[in-house]
Amino acid sequence: MNKILTALCIIGMSMLPTLSRAQGIESGQSMISLYGGLGAALQKSGLEADRENLSWGNIGGEVGLSYFWFPDAHLGFGADLNLAGFQGSEIFHRDVPGWRHWHTFESDMEMNMLNLMAAGRLNVNPDSPIRLYFPFGAGIVFTEGEIRYMWDGKEIDNESELGTSFGWYAGIGLEFDQSDHLAWGIEARYNSFWYDYTDLADYHRRWNGKETEQSYISLTLNIRFK
Repeated sequence: MNKILTALCIIGMSMLPTLSRAQGIESGQSMISLYGGLGAALQKSGLEADRENLSWGNIGGEVGLSYFWFPDAHLGFGADLNLAGFQGSEIFHRDVPGWRHWHTFESDMEMNMLNLMAAGRLNVNPDSPIRLYFPFGAGIVFTEGEIRYMWDGKEIDNESELGTSFGWYAGIGLEFDQSDHLAWGIEARYNSFWYDYTDLADYHRRWNGKETEQSYISLTLNIRFK
């Protein structure tokens, strides 16, 4: 982590002469952004068996594309499309005695999603080459949850279920102008969606599941063209 922060500081300092010549954001301007980063779930799935709770997203990755148009320099509207994938927890349900040794039966979970959002962005200081802003959005989330079952470490079965729900996000970002037409930045988001675990839980009748609101935080690096 310290090495990453040091590298970001060096990059930022090297851009300072360029930043002073940039013009910020102007009314009527458009912006296209490419971004990618990491995410982590803020709660577990609620799928329980043998007093254990399966996590849907200990850690994950996210990539996305967004477009904004700024009718006013302080406020922009557009669309955001991103893909996110999360690996959840692995649970050993029990040890099963065998003829020569004990066998292990386990399961793990992952969650993948496609987010299609109408998006907005509030710029605190649009005229500055170093900008603070607040992104937000809402739309449709297409989600696939999958549970894999393994015997002695080898996959023997799996089940997946698709879901569609309303989702939204809100966050904070810091943006640096590289030139009048190129910028980069760091953005943190709180993301929320719903997923119905009922069908996934009924498989093998091992879990107890229901429709649950899930959320995660994400931190991304952004490259923007304006």
